[in-house]
Amino acid sequence: MGNWRDGVLKKFQYQNSKMILVHDQDFLLNDELLLNRLKEDGYEVIRFEDSVSFRYLYEQQYRESVKSDKLLVYTNDDITFPYEYIKRNFSMKIDISTIFPKFSAPILRSMNREDLDALFTVHAQYQGSSSNKNTLEYIVKHLYKISYEIIDSEVELYKLLLFLHYRKKEIPQVVQDFLIEKLKQCRVFHKLPIEKLISSAGSFYAFLEDQWAYFVSEYTKCESEKILEPSSLYGTHPFTNDDVWRLMVNLFMEGTISKVKKGPTLQIPKWMKIGIEEESKLETLHEKLNHISEMVNEKLARIKLYKDWIELIDLVAEYKYTALESNDAVYVGEANALMMKVNQNFQDWMLKQYHTLISLPPIPKPKMVHHVPHVLHAQRRENEKVALLVLDGMSFIQWKQVKKHLKENGFSFEESGIFAWVPTLTSVSRQAIFSGSIPFTFSKTIKTTAAEERYWKAFWEKQGMLKQYVAYQKGLGKEDYSRENILALKRNSVKIYGAVIDVIDKFTHHAVLGEKSLVSNLEIWLQSNYLVNLLADLIKEKYTIYLTADHGNTIAKGMGRISEGVLVDQKGERVRIYSDPILYKDSASKIGAMSWNNAGLPENYKVLLSQYGQAFVQRGEEIVTHGGISIEEVVVPFIKVQQN
Repeated sequence: MGNWRDGVLKKFQYQNSKMILVHDQDFLLNDELLLNRLKEDGYEVIRFEDSVSFRYLYEQQYRESVKSDKLLVYTNDDITFPYEYIKRNFSMKIDISTIFPKFSAPILRSMNREDLDALFTVHAQYQGSSSNKNTLEYIVKHLYKISYEIIDSEVELYKLLLFLHYRKKEIPQVVQDFLIEKLKQCRVFHKLPIEKLISSAGSFYAFLEDQWAYFVSEYTKCESEKILEPSSLYGTHPFTNDDVWRLMVNLFMEGTISKVKKGPTLQIPKWMKIGIEEESKLETLHEKLNHISEMVNEKLARIKLYKDWIELIDLVAEYKYTALESNDAVYVGEANALMMKVNQNFQDWMLKQYHTLISLPPIPKPKMVHHVPHVLHAQRRENEKVALLVLDGMSFIQWKQVKKHLKENGFSFEESGIFAWVPTLTSVSRQAIFSGSIPFTFSKTIKTTAAEERYWKAFWEKQGMLKQYVAYQKGLGKEDYSRENILALKRNSVKIYGAVIDVIDKFTHHAVLGEKSLVSNLEIWLQSNYLVNLLADLIKEKYTIYLTADHGNTIAKGMGRISEGVLVDQKGERVRIYSDPILYKDSASKIGAMSWNNAGLPENYKVLLSQYGQAFVQRGEEIVTHGGISIEEVVVPFIKVQQN
C-alpha cells in the first residue's frame, strides 16, 4: 500500500530543475523520514527563513554545489520567494488534502505530523463524509482508539489520562477540545478540572500526586480511628484498579511523580509501599534502577527519530541522578556504563542524522535550541508576557535535581527536550538561542556572547515588538535574590524577557570532585531559593515562563594535552576549532579526534571532537565538561513552568 510520503515524493520524481521552491503550509516536510528519502534522491533540503539569510546561505554554501546536486528550498509561510530565484527555477505547492482527500482539510491541518503514518492506514478504510464532525469522530475512535462514550467513571478517566500522558501520546488541540466537551457532559466529572487534566501532563501528574497523598491520608485515618474499614476505600478509588496501578508503579519508578512521606507508626499494605518514601527508599532503589535500565534497553533497540532520543535521555538522566543521589559507587558505575552504551548508539546517529534536524521547521514544537524564540513567538497570545530563562550548562541530569526542588515548592511542568548546536559551546549554542538563527549567520561573533542582547532584541523587533518591550540579562544567580535586580520585574514596560542563569556552568568548570561536587554545589544553590523566588515573582507578574539550556555536560578523562600553539583557533576541553582546512585535516589524522560535518556552521569554522568520555586535557585527569556530542551535552531540557 505504500505510505503518505510516496505521494509527496512523486511530485519531485520527474523534476529536472536544479532548485525547487516549495510552499509547504501544511508542514508535510516536518518529517525526518521524508527528509532522509529526499536526501537519498539527491536533494539538499533547506528551510527558507527570510530573503537575507537565504541569499547569504545560498552564496556561501550552495551556489557551487547546486551545479551537481539538487536543492529543495521550502517555506511554511504564505510568502513569495525572491523573484530572481523564481524566474530561474521550478515552484510548487504541496498540501495535505491531496494525500488524504476523504478527510476534512481543517481537521487534517491540526493533526500532528507524527500521526500521519497511522492516519494514512485508517484513511483507506474511511467511508464517511469529509465534514469536520465526521472526520473528527472517526479519527478519535480509529486513530487514537479512544472510546469516549464509555468513559463514565473515574477509573475509565484515569485509564484515558494515563494512556495519553504516560505513553506521551501527543494529541492535537482539536482532539483535546473534542474530548473535553464530551467528558464535561458526564456528571461524574463535574468537580474535576477536565480541561487541565486533558491538556497538560504536568497538571495531570500534580493531580495524581495530590490524589495519592489524599489516598494514603485516608487510609491512615481509617487505620488509626477505625472509622471505616480500609477495604471499603479500595473498592472505590481508581488506584485500586490493576491497570491504573500498574502504570502508577511505573510513574513512581521513573521519578515522574513523587512518593508520599509517611511516619513509621502505621502498617501499610505491601502493594502501596512503592509510593511511600520511608517504606521504599532502600527496598526499591535497586528495583527502580533495574526498571529504568530495562526501559532504556527496550527504547534503544527501536530508536528511529530525534524524539526517541529525547525520551531516552529523560530515562537515563533519572537513572544517573538516582545513582548520584544514593552516593553508592556501584550504582554510579552502573549508571556510567549505561550512559556509555547509550552514547555508542547516539554518536553514530549524530554523525549520520544530526544535519536533518536543521531542515526541520521550528513549529509546532522546537527541535533545536535556535527554534526556541520562534516557538515563543508562535505560541504567544496578544499582550502575553513571556520569560525565557537559560540555565547555562544544565543537562537533563541537573534538571532532575532542579525539578525535584521546584516541585517541593509548588511548581509543575510541561517537559520536552531540544538539541543543542554542535560544538556544544556557550558562544555557539547560547548565541543561537537568543538570535533564533543557525550559527553560520553569526560567524563574526561566534567566539563571544557579547552580541546576545542585540540579537535577542533584533529577533523580537523583526516580529513587530518594539525594543523598549524587550529585555535581556545575563550573569544571574550568583548574588542573593532581589526582585530589584530583575529587569522583568523592575520595568513595567517589559513584555519579553530573556535571561541567563549561569551558576550550573560555573559549578561544572569548578567541579574538583567531579559530579559529586556538581550535585552538592547545585543543591546548596537551590536551597538559597533564588530560582524559586524568581519564578514565583515572574508568575505573580503574569509571565509565561520557559526554562532551557544552551548545552549540557559530561564526565571525561584526559587523553593528554595537545600542543599546537597558534595553529588551532580555539582550544576546548572536548573540542578544537580550526580556520585553516589543511591544518584541520592534518590535526584530525594526528590526534585521533572525530571530524564533525560542520552542519550549519561557518565555512572557516572546522571542528574536531574528542571521543565519548575523553578530553584534551592532562592524561588521566577527570573533569566535568562540554563541547562534544554526547547525549548529555547535546539533548537539553525545554520546560514550561506552571505554579500549582
